[in-house]
Amino acid sequence: MKRKKWLQKTAVLCTAMVLSATSMPSAAFAADSYADIEKSALAKIAGEFAASYATSLEQSQDLVSGIKGDITVNIEDSGRSLLGFVAPFDVSWLNNASVTINSSFKDNKEGGSMALLVNDSQVCTLDFYFDPDTEDMYMKVPELSDKYMKVNLKETEDDETLEASTEGLSDSVKLLNNMTEAMPEASVVESLLNKYGTILIDNVKSTDGTSDTLTAGDVSQDCTVYEGTLDSEAAIRALTAVLETAKSDKEIEAILEKWSAVLPDSQDLNAQFQEAVDSGLNALKEDSLDEASQDGYFSSKTWVGEDGEIIGRSLTMHDASGDTPVFTWQMPKSDSSYGYLLEIYAEDEVYALSGNGTIENDILNGSYQFSMNDEPAANIEVKDYDTAEAKKGNINGNYSISFVADESDDSSDVSPLTNFSLDADIASTAESGSIKLGIVSAGATLGSVSFVSGKGDGVDIPDLASLKDVCDVSNDDDMTDYVSSMDFTKLMDNLTAAGVPDEVITYILSGGSSDTDAEIDDESIN
Repeated sequence: MKRKKWLQKTAVLCTAMVLSATSMPSAAFAADSYADIEKSALAKIAGEFAASYATSLEQSQDLVSGIKGDITVNIEDSGRSLLGFVAPFDVSWLNNASVTINSSFKDNKEGGSMALLVNDSQVCTLDFYFDPDTEDMYMKVPELSDKYMKVNLKETEDDETLEASTEGLSDSVKLLNNMTEAMPEASVVESLLNKYGTILIDNVKSTDGTSDTLTAGDVSQDCTVYEGTLDSEAAIRALTAVLETAKSDKEIEAILEKWSAVLPDSQDLNAQFQEAVDSGLNALKEDSLDEASQDGYFSSKTWVGEDGEIIGRSLTMHDASGDTPVFTWQMPKSDSSYGYLLEIYAEDEVYALSGNGTIENDILNGSYQFSMNDEPAANIEVKDYDTAEAKKGNINGNYSISFVADESDDSSDVSPLTNFSLDADIASTAESGSIKLGIVSAGATLGSVSFVSGKGDGVDIPDLASLKDVCDVSNDDDMTDYVSSMDFTKLMDNLTAAGVPDEVITYILSGGSSDTDAEIDDESIN
C-alpha cells in the first residue's frame, strides 16, 4: 500500500504539468511518438498560458488603481412566498439586496468602500483602510458616526491560523501594490514551463503510435494512440533532475529576489528555496534505495485525431495488485458533433461526467450527466459556451443543473434537491466578469445571486497616521466614546426610504428580538 501511494504521488507530480485533462481538444504537431506529441502540446500550452499571463499582468495595474465588485440577491414572487414561511417578519416588500465594493491599492496600502443597498436604495456604507506595515485596519460607518474604529490585527492573533491569515493579508496587499515589479515576465514563465516540462517528458519511456478508434457518448473517431510509461526509478530520476536544475536556475533566483524585495519581512527567499531543494534531494536519495526493486509503473495514453488534435488522455497506475486508473478524458468528434467522457478516480470513489454536444462557429452546446460510482447525480445542460474566448481565459455560457433522485435510497441527501434546478449565466471579458446563479422550481425562478467584478473608480487613501477621531477598539475609553457618538437617525431614515417596514427596522435594531414590544434605547438613537 505504501509503495502504491508513493508511486501515485510521484507519477502525478511528474506529469501534472504536461498531462493536463482539458475540457477541449488541444492541438499538436505531426509526431511519431508519445514524447513528440507531449512536447508539442507542452510548447503550445506554455505559449498560450504565457500570452494570457502577459495580458492579465498588464490589466492588473488598472485594477490596482480601482477594483469594483457587486454581489446582488434578487427575490422573485415565488421566492418571496417561500421565504415568507420561514422569515420572522413580512418580506413582501423585499425585492433585492446588494453589496457594492470599491477598492484601491496605493503606496503599499489598501483602501475601500462598501455600500449596502436594499431595493436599489443605499442604506449604509463602510469605509476601510489597511496598512500592512503596522497591520492597522481603520473602519468608519458614516451613517452611524464620524469616528473611525481602529483594529490592530497583530493584537487579534490568538492562534496560528489567524496569525497566518493576517500575514497573508499583509503580503497580498504588498504584492498587489507592486505587481509589475514582483511578477516575472511572460517570456520567463514560458521558458520555465517548457524547461521543466521537457525534463519530465524526457524521463517517460515513449512508444510509437498505433491506430485506434475512440468512442465517447454517441460519437466515434479514428485516431492514433500513443503511450508513455514511468516506473518508480524513472520518477525519482525525473524529480531529481528537476530539483538539481532548479537549484542553479538563474530565472528562479531572479524571481525570488524580486519577491524578497517586495516582501521585506520574508527574509532571504532564495536561501529558503535552496534549503527546501536540498531537503527534497536528500529525500529522493532515500526513496531511491527503498523503491529501486519495485515493479510498479505509471502509464499515460494520448489519443490524437487525423487533424493533429489531442482528443483523449488517460493515466493509470500498474503494480502487483492490479491496474488503478487515475483519470480518463475523451472527446472524439464527427463533423460538428462530439462525445465527452471525464472520469476521475479517488481511492474507492469514481466521479464521471459524460455526454454529447455540438460545436459550430466556436459555440458549444451539450448535454451531460454527472455521476458518482455509476449512480447519476445531476444532469447538466450547456448552452452558448464560447470555445474561442475560453482559449483566452474568458468563460462565457449558460449552465443549467438539475439533480437526479437516488431511487435506491429514499433518504438520499440529494433527493430534496430534485424539485429545484440551478441556472448559471457566466460572462467574462479581459476587463470584467459576471456570474448569475438562479434557483428554479417548477419552471419559476425563486431568486438569484449575481457577482460582478471589474475596473472601478477606486478610492482616495488618506495619510492614515494623520487620521482624526480614531477610536482604538482595544481601549475601553475609546470604545465608550465611539458608542456615545453613534446616531441611528440616518440609518433608520435610509431603511425607511428603501421600503423597509417599521416593524422590520425595530426587529433589526433590537438585535433580532422576537419581542414585538422591544424598543431601541432612545439615547443610542439620538
